[in-house]
Amino acid sequence: AYFLSLSSEMQSSSAALRTNVFLPTDEEHLCQIRFHYWVSQMSGTLMVGLQKHSEDTVTNIWQVSGELRNQWNINTITINSTKKYEV
Repeated sequence: AYFLSLSSEMQSSSAALRTNVFLPTDEEHLCQIRFHYWVSQMSGTLMVGLQKHSEDTVTNIWQVSGELRNQWNINTITINSTKKYEV
């Protein structure tokens, strides 16, 4: 389990968590990432990105902005990748 928190008192305006490297997926071995998140009254965006090991760029695969306030939310993302990857 990983936990990340940003507050208005912190000097940094962004933070990132990275997973371990996952092996490629196929029809029998899909990857699902399930996470809980709380978007407070602060403005900002929570994003989930996918970086394949063969590429330098991170592709945004999910995001939410601060319109959901003061409650826990849950989301599950299914990932398909023919290359090793990190989320």
